[in-house]
Amino acid sequence: MTLILSSDDAPHFLTQLCDWFAQEWGELDPVNLRQSDLEGPSPLLAISEEGKLIGGLAFTIAPEPQSTTNSIWINALLVAPEHRRKGIASKLVSAAEKAAALKGITELFVYTEYAALYTGCFWELLETKEGNSVLSKALEPRVREEPL
Repeated sequence: MTLILSSDDAPHFLTQLCDWFAQEWGELDPVNLRQSDLEGPSPLLAISEEGKLIGGLAFTIAPEPQSTTNSIWINALLVAPEHRRKGIASKLVSAAEKAAALKGITELFVYTEYAALYTGCFWELLETKEGNSVLSKALEPRVREEPL
């Protein structure tokens, strides 16, 4: 069984996750998520039964589509190749929705080449251009901590 944790609860995995993201996409900072009055959730970690990092998800702050209003976006989602096609990415997306809702975020966005992953998690497709899609998900407010 895969455990999904906030990196706040297992910070020792953050360096490895950042290294994976850098190998896949180049430099990005999944930890610096504070801008004015908007604060994003901490990165999420997928941990195997053996206690190893097998995936992760990070957020960023960027303008909403067709707007200048900043919002929270899923910035990176990666699952180790040997653990793909096992539902881990979907679990990370679901945990991202919960983590964002706990921060008072009412809508989450993603820009991805893997739209089917998100539509399978009931996200709304907003636009597709040159093989990449923008999707969003309206979030229900959460007032108390629940397991991710």
